[in-house]
Amino acid sequence: MTVPDSVPAIADPPDVPAPRGVRAVDGNRAALALLIIQNVVSAALLSLKAPLGVSLLGAFAVVVLVGLTVFRGPMDALLRDVRWRTPPAWGVAVAAFVLAFLASRAFVLAFVTLFPETAGSTPQFLSTGVDLWVLLLAAGVLVPVAEEIAFRGLMMRGHERAAGFGVAAVTSSLAFSLAHGAPVSVVGILPLAYVLARVAQHTGSVWNAVIIHVLNNTVALSLGAFLAGRLPTDPAQATEMLSNPALKVPLAIGAALFGTVVLVVLHLWLRPKPDPQAASAPGPWLSGAYLAVLLFGLSALLLTFPSVAEWLGTVRAALRVR
Repeated sequence: MTVPDSVPAIADPPDVPAPRGVRAVDGNRAALALLIIQNVVSAALLSLKAPLGVSLLGAFAVVVLVGLTVFRGPMDALLRDVRWRTPPAWGVAVAAFVLAFLASRAFVLAFVTLFPETAGSTPQFLSTGVDLWVLLLAAGVLVPVAEEIAFRGLMMRGHERAAGFGVAAVTSSLAFSLAHGAPVSVVGILPLAYVLARVAQHTGSVWNAVIIHVLNNTVALSLGAFLAGRLPTDPAQATEMLSNPALKVPLAIGAALFGTVVLVVLHLWLRPKPDPQAASAPGPWLSGAYLAVLLFGLSALLLTFPSVAEWLGTVRAALRVR
């Protein structure tokens, strides 16, 4: 039986291109832009005598503006991504936070025990009055959201598409931890950053990393505000017990072993969820922007290490004498 000429043929549906995912180079640039903006804008506002909380809030506002304009393309790709659209798993996030918090502080204890002179190099995010609440909002909630979008959202997603889960977790964690500069901060943040990467990969939601990051910053800031004035202000006095030769090595080894065991447990638990974007666009994840983030962090780390800072002070004094 023939089909009458009056019956139209059914046309094939047009090919709809799949949305382009986040590129590694875009993620690297976004992380570098966040790093520069947060440091430059907050430092500029602090130099104008603005309170710390207001300075960080102003830096966050500029980050949002740049993200919605300069990085509009990568942000659109992230907003379409399953990682952004998947709701958080609160139980997983809270449990991972508790374990990550313990591992992070254990590594800090081990490092400070071996290098007690570094205890005073940790940045102090302290404020009083109304600005304390502004600080909790900015550094405790808003800045973590921006950092998760830049590092676990854009950078890690781009690295996953280029090189897979393992490389992306390590590279994004290394860049994020080094970006904090101070030696003690890097030691404490590196294990936490790795957990942030793994929890996003395990649950398929960047929001779980946001929850952990917000909890960590809020708890740290709240404890800092509560303990302000209640602990010795002299780092040497605060770490006097840790300098005891009889306790130094055993305490450092014990703390490092505890942190390592907890981190291994987290690594084995937070296995990445299958994702079609992993290694879907093989290519280089390393770029000039990523190297700039690492160099910025390494420079800040060296300059804030007490022995290096003391040597630089000696050099400056000698140059002034000449």
